[in-house]
Amino acid sequence: MDIRQLEYLLATIEAGSLGKAAERLHISQPALTKSIKRLEQALGLKLFERHGRGVRPTAYAEHFSGFAR
Repeated sequence: MDIRQLEYLLATIEAGSLGKAAERLHISQPALTKSIKRLEQALGLKLFERHGRGVRPTAYAEHFSGFAR
């Protein structure tokens, strides 16, 4: 886990969408998705529920976002 992954987590929570978060972060959506997946694997937790209109943070992501801030 690194600072960049924490920034990506927060941006994704705020944007509510991987595409919008990637745009704000000036990175590609696949790169953001890969980073989030690595963070989920490192923590052993699912951080986002994916749905047709974006993503919704899980309770774990909400709790972890306090640490990230």
